[in-house]
Amino acid sequence: MLSLRQLKAFVTVAETRSFTKAAKILYLTQPAVSAQLKALEDRLGVQLMERNDKTILMTEAGQLLYEESQKILSLYDGLKEAIDELRGVRRGKLLLAASNIPGEYILPKLIGDFSRIYPGVETILKISDTGMVAEELLKKTVDIGIIGAAVKSETLHLQEFISDELIIVSAPYDGDRDKEISLTELVESDFILRELESGTRMFFYNRLKELGIEPRKLNIVMELGSTRAIITAVESGLGISIVSRLAAQDALSLGKIREIKLKNATFHRCLYLAWNKNKYQSYTSRAFIKFIETQKKLIQTKKRSNL
Repeated sequence: MLSLRQLKAFVTVAETRSFTKAAKILYLTQPAVSAQLKALEDRLGVQLMERNDKTILMTEAGQLLYEESQKILSLYDGLKEAIDELRGVRRGKLLLAASNIPGEYILPKLIGDFSRIYPGVETILKISDTGMVAEELLKKTVDIGIIGAAVKSETLHLQEFISDELIIVSAPYDGDRDKEISLTELVESDFILRELESGTRMFFYNRLKELGIEPRKLNIVMELGSTRAIITAVESGLGISIVSRLAAQDALSLGKIREIKLKNATFHRCLYLAWNKNKYQSYTSRAFIKFIETQKKLIQTKKRSNL
């Protein structure tokens, strides 16, 4: 008989293309995952995957089983949630993934408030960049993502969350504090930026194109993987950068960095809630989305009061 555990192991290996990664996700040993897959192949009498040292490829039978297994697992999750709701159970696990700015500066407080309302829900937050969050959502390894740029995907549903202002910052001693500079002058500066897959950099490049500036003309002297690291590098006079005002507030108020004013140019983006349309929305996921909706106006009001 096929078991849900076997199907879960198979689907996870199929989505990660790695027994090692699947084992970590499932909290199993690699031999245990291999044994589950072997038992499944023996039960069905067909080979589901072709394995070599470099990659894992799906056979035709494997691809068919993968598509049907997704439906079965989603149906099981939905059934379990429905029964729990009938029993009045308000427990569960909520897996979130967020890009740098919402993950570090917005969500911790919201998760704390959510946990006080739903104390039986365990919330886990992963912080990476927008591209990685989108990958996690597509692989269905997280329930909800919060990202800093609109990614193009027919599989993902995007819902506007809150607006986020990005500003240009430099070391405090770098130039006249009150002088506004043109975009042409800006492009001639040394830039410290996040990686290409970050929402901040995606938005910055798209906005520059709208303003008639080709991003490849930027002189990028350094790439760093977090906004905090970028602000520290800017403090040291290694270059200028574009960062969220949320992230820069403390350093600005302490005089560690300064904001560079631009002539006829602003940078305002939208942060998005995102989820996979093909993944069952659990009770905890729906509750969190509803909770976030109630908090949007409050967050925006607090942001304006801090400006």
